[in-house]
Amino acid sequence: MPLYEYKCAECGDVMEFRSSYDKKEQMVSSLKCDSCGSKEFTQVFSGIALTGSKNDPAPPQGGGCCSGGMCGL
Repeated sequence: MPLYEYKCAECGDVMEFRSSYDKKEQMVSSLKCDSCGSKEFTQVFSGIALTGSKNDPAPPQGGGCCSGGMCGL
């Protein structure tokens, strides 16, 4: 189930919740900031973390804009 993060437009606190995609809009419309009581939020888009076991092969190195990863990014 996806984890959604929303930032309060008034005080900047971030709230998160898990919800099926079907019920996401229902959850968002019922959000209320615990700190200031605002009902105005913007969605926060964050990266994902991929994990594996120690037996998994190492992830490929490099990437980004350079195929060999030589540009320093």
